[in-house]
Amino acid sequence: MMLYMDCLFIFMNVILAVVAKEPSCPACSRYDFEERLLERVLRNELAIETMLKEIRETNVHVESALNLMTDDTKKLEETLNALEKSKNEMDAGLKETLDGGLKNKSTYMAHMEQRHKEKDSKLDNAISTWNEKYI
Repeated sequence: MMLYMDCLFIFMNVILAVVAKEPSCPACSRYDFEERLLERVLRNELAIETMLKEIRETNVHVESALNLMTDDTKKLEETLNALEKSKNEMDAGLKETLDGGLKNKSTYMAHMEQRHKEKDSKLDNAISTWNEKYI
């Protein structure tokens, strides 16, 4: 009977070994590796799409800031041109005023010299007349 039990035991082990399924180990499966690889690729693609979206948003902000800077630069140039024009007009007005003042002063000085000469000659005439009368 012992022999019968040994044979039966060996026979059952052989049948079990033949019909037994391989344990489903996800680490050993070819499909599991492909699934993990696909998940990683999808995660990377999602990350790249997110980065692209952020880059586009940043680009929009940079372009708007650049446009504002360009507008500010144009306004500043216009203001500087207006100030330069105003300065030139003020310089021209000041020069004209100074030239007019100098001309008026020169005319006045010439008039004063003429009056001084007239007064001097009148004084000389008065002195000579006085000298003739009293000396």
